[in-house]
Amino acid sequence: MPPRALRVLLLVGFSLAIPTSRVRAQNPTNADSGAVRAVQCNVPCTVADTAATDSAAPLRPMTFAQKADFYSDRTFSIRTVLGASYAAGIAQWRRTPREWGTGISGYARRDAAAYGGGVVRHTVEFGVGALLHEDPRFERSTRNGFTARTEDALHKTLFVRTDDGSHRIAWSRAAAAVVTGFAVNSWEPRRMHSPHHAMMLSLAGVLSYATGNLSEEFTPDIKRFLLRNTPLGRRH
Repeated sequence: MPPRALRVLLLVGFSLAIPTSRVRAQNPTNADSGAVRAVQCNVPCTVADTAATDSAAPLRPMTFAQKADFYSDRTFSIRTVLGASYAAGIAQWRRTPREWGTGISGYARRDAAAYGGGVVRHTVEFGVGALLHEDPRFERSTRNGFTARTEDALHKTLFVRTDDGSHRIAWSRAAAAVVTGFAVNSWEPRRMHSPHHAMMLSLAGVLSYATGNLSEEFTPDIKRFLLRNTPLGRRH
């Protein structure tokens, strides 16, 4: 593939990783279910210091219906559909798995596999999380500095906030990663069926949670930086 085409694919992948707006509120009067409330900066904001100028809105426990709405938005959003299509395009370019061939039929199978894996992942995460009273919303770090905020984002890959405000191991994510890995492996060609390959897919699922958290943490800063000299950026 030409270098320019590869750069375009990577750029599209990054844009799909940027978080979009989340679902409805934790209460009827607040339209942001887990995002950070932006505070106007008197000096140019940077990735290193915006955590000090941003304060997280108090989180009220989500109801079962609100959690279902949250996962429904993630599962059936345009971002998810495009993300699966992007992953299918990469697999098509790499011709993985080779048994699925090329052309439209091969791409369709890869796209269905990618999207199906996302559906399994979100369904398991929702079911286990709701059962264990986990809160699926991401909380941005309140600490300063790139390193500290990165540590917090990665920590929240393995630990999750609960409805009572405490934190514990994110069992829903662990279960979702393992189940999705074995589910995706089951509909791959027979030669790829193995517990080892399924666990590698599960590990990739865990890593995707980490990259998603990093994106959630720093995307608002990146947006402010890119829009700093525009009317939209000055409003924030």
